[in-house]
Amino acid sequence: MPTAALDNYASITTEWPTDQTVYLTLDFECDYGTALPTNSYKALEATDQLVALLEEKKVPLTCFVQTAVLDKHPEAVETLRASSIPVSFHPHSHTHKPRNQTSIEYEVAESTSRYREFFGTDPVGYRLPNGNIRAADYEHLVAYDYDFDASVFPSWRPGHFNNTDAATNPTYFPDFDLIELPFTVYSDTVRIPTALSYCQVLGFPYSQLLTFSPPSSAVLNIHMHDLTTPESYKNLPRFYKMIYARNENGFPMLQNLLSRFQAQDYQFAQLDDAHKSIRNEVAND
Repeated sequence: MPTAALDNYASITTEWPTDQTVYLTLDFECDYGTALPTNSYKALEATDQLVALLEEKKVPLTCFVQTAVLDKHPEAVETLRASSIPVSFHPHSHTHKPRNQTSIEYEVAESTSRYREFFGTDPVGYRLPNGNIRAADYEHLVAYDYDFDASVFPSWRPGHFNNTDAATNPTYFPDFDLIELPFTVYSDTVRIPTALSYCQVLGFPYSQLLTFSPPSSAVLNIHMHDLTTPESYKNLPRFYKMIYARNENGFPMLQNLLSRFQAQDYQFAQLDDAHKSIRNEVAND
């Protein structure tokens, strides 16, 4: 496995553990992330519909839950937890403040504390909002005993990140004994994230490309506001209204994506499965 350096930290780039595998992940959070000035959670009302779809397709889920949801809408979390499909939960911090006005250490500490109180166990994975993570943030994750992170977009988003030189495969940081499981992109050259939101924004050509000639391993990410249009849509700034005007077809599009992957004999797994396999691999090297 090739070794590289990232901000003075040693890192080892690995492969995704199995071919033809889709890892469905859900950012279970406030409506439209940081696009609204105040948090709203109306899209969570469609959780029953998501569970019904995943149970029908027998697709497991990796859920990164914004810990404010644990306080405001615990019933939505319980709907996921009571489902017949495997669901693994991990903290997902979220803040409306710019990164330079945010204490990442505080975000990690608060998210971890609330997770432990709600679930009665220690979390092993973490996700920061908007892919906005720096290498030094791993120090805070390790301080709270995290085993993996799943925040990096190896892509480019104006005003948020430029990770076009980041690894598209998992990365192990031996100094921290921590694994980064990035969002996947279509390919090393076509760095479009394999996410429902990008399928909706780019439309039929990208969704067809993704399912007819898919990458070997894909982290397929979704939000509840990709699947339904909550009342809070009317409060979005004009630009975001244009972006999110296309998500009335969210549930049919997700169903179609899952069906097409299954038709090509793709298996579905959780990021926890990938993490455990990669950790075993690096331990034996």
